[in-house]
Amino acid sequence: MNRAVKNLLKYGITAAVGLLMVALTVDLHGYADAADTQTKVRILADAFTIPGVTITLFAVLVMISNEGLFWGVSYVFSYAVKMLLPGGDKTHERYGDYVARKHDGGPVRGFGFLFIVGGIFLAVAVILTVVFYYV
Repeated sequence: MNRAVKNLLKYGITAAVGLLMVALTVDLHGYADAADTQTKVRILADAFTIPGVTITLFAVLVMISNEGLFWGVSYVFSYAVKMLLPGGDKTHERYGDYVARKHDGGPVRGFGFLFIVGGIFLAVAVILTVVFYYV
């Protein structure tokens, strides 16, 4: 698969999930039953804010996890699972070896599209919020 198709899939799937969140929010907040224009614009602004913030914070979470912040938590969790499951491998990996193994995998790359798609949703939300205050 060439690079253009991969990028189209990444951006398309992320935008589709965001639009699904927008549609769900619009439906749950009763856009069809809204009486005035100001309420409809507020619902739309809220609907675009939710996926914008969520997608952008997913990108921040990936960026933070690349720095190794969650390695200690994942080490403790994997150790606990190994010890609690009967019949499992009870060998104990040292934390230093665990970190070295995780560090050898390298950081996650290619998640910048999350910032772009989340930023687009947030830009639409900001525009709708400005329209809300001027309607």
